[in-house]
Amino acid sequence: MRTARKLATAGMAAVLPLTIAPIATPAQARSQAAPVTAVAPASTALHLSARDKAYLRAAHQGNLAEIAAGQAALRRSRDENVRGIAWRLIRDHRRFDARLREVADRFDVRLPRWPTSEQRDDLREVTDRPGRRFDRAWLRYQEDAHEYALWLGQRELRRGHSAWVKDLARDSAPVVRHHLRVIRAEL
Repeated sequence: MRTARKLATAGMAAVLPLTIAPIATPAQARSQAAPVTAVAPASTALHLSARDKAYLRAAHQGNLAEIAAGQAALRRSRDENVRGIAWRLIRDHRRFDARLREVADRFDVRLPRWPTSEQRDDLREVTDRPGRRFDRAWLRYQEDAHEYALWLGQRELRRGHSAWVKDLARDSAPVVRHHLRVIRAEL
């Protein structure tokens, strides 16, 4: 009984400072307020649909896989064109992923830390090949990955709900199409 009273008193002492806050004047409130960076479109709810969350997670894992594949090409390939494509993929997919993570953070969406096990297995299979066989397999792997990224983005644009997430899909499409053209030109 005595312990319960002590805990109750300690709990009130901890909560009391939180409930009694000094009142700021409007000028103080404006100077202390965080700057407004962007306002969510009116159609955006406070949460995302399951479909929008699934897109964010799949696109994030795709970006992670592309970055890992680009790094593998820089380590393994001696072909300057393949290495150039790898640099471009790393740069662009890091940029996409940074923006994607901002949207995910805004809506408290937890993103996976790694590419899917299938993506990791596919990359491992590609990196097991020697020399020129690696370059060809890597380019085919990139072609498939970018076709999937386009399909994923188009599905989000058709079926997604969040304007924020749809903007990500819409904005990434031209760059992914360009990657695909460059990859196919090299094949």
